[in-house]
Amino acid sequence: MVEIEEIMSRLGPKTRKRVQVASEIEVELIPTPSIAMNKALKGGIGLGRQTLFWGNKSSGKSSFCLQLVADAQKAGRVCAWVDVEHAFDPEWAKRLGVDCSKLIISEVKTITDMTGVIVELMDTGVDLVVVDSITSLLSSSFFSKDSEMKDLENTKQIGGDARDLANSVRMMNYANKKTALVLISQIRNQITSWGANPRPTGGKAVEFFSSTIIKLTSSAVEAKQITGDVYVGNKIFQQQIGRPVSWLVEYNKLGPPNQTGAYDFYYDGSDIGVDVIGETLDLADKFGVIEKGAKSSWYTIDGVKVQGRTEAINMLKADRSLYDRVVKEINEQVF
Repeated sequence: MVEIEEIMSRLGPKTRKRVQVASEIEVELIPTPSIAMNKALKGGIGLGRQTLFWGNKSSGKSSFCLQLVADAQKAGRVCAWVDVEHAFDPEWAKRLGVDCSKLIISEVKTITDMTGVIVELMDTGVDLVVVDSITSLLSSSFFSKDSEMKDLENTKQIGGDARDLANSVRMMNYANKKTALVLISQIRNQITSWGANPRPTGGKAVEFFSSTIIKLTSSAVEAKQITGDVYVGNKIFQQQIGRPVSWLVEYNKLGPPNQTGAYDFYYDGSDIGVDVIGETLDLADKFGVIEKGAKSSWYTIDGVKVQGRTEAINMLKADRSLYDRVVKEINEQVF
């Protein structure tokens, strides 16, 4: 039997530059703001890969990705935000932890412009690029040869967006060496013989070239919102401050698919973003790191009993060293 070293030595110079032993490939991951999602993804989203986040409009996709950028920046990563919707708010980004002075931002409107910007960002070594969102991009069918926008009645071209996006993701995939490319997509209904099938916009190629596809789902219905205290001066008001968000790892080349979970996302109050402490408590309960009766509301954490999830979360918030120990035990069991 011929050894692999001998096979590699027989290859011509050009081919030898294009092949390597599989064990030499390293998959680097960027953790998401959700520790349960990181567990499902075996650590996070991949560098050199495309990740698609999609879901309904109340699921906080953009805010989740802003927090993803904030966490990546804290780890020393260089990040960029492609703002297609022209909806980027520096103040909101700062509240989620983003250092806007170190964030590259590009406001583009067309698929062509987005592709050119992202390919160049990849070539210069940017670690994370987020596109918000591909649903708002205009295809070449909206423009004449001299780049002037056509009249509305002359823009009707079936499949133009999907065709241009298909070519775009191919080009970005070819150029991508070490960049985590995150595409945000809104929901659309694909009409089939069985009825409406909710899918992300952009055509099949966007899904085909994504190593990971994550669906976020939430509800804007008032009864499903989380309420809490909001301080205005010396007064306290009770109002909506967050909502539960469910997630599904719909497709994953870096780990098992069909993993599900949920977290609370806060858009007002003292703590903004993914409720990591609440999520930690739920994981600790799931994996037996803390004690909780099957039908009881009492939690036992480090030998101390507290009643109710809210009180247990407050206990972890108040004692950082206890929280760190719980996280360490979860990581030892999960990762």
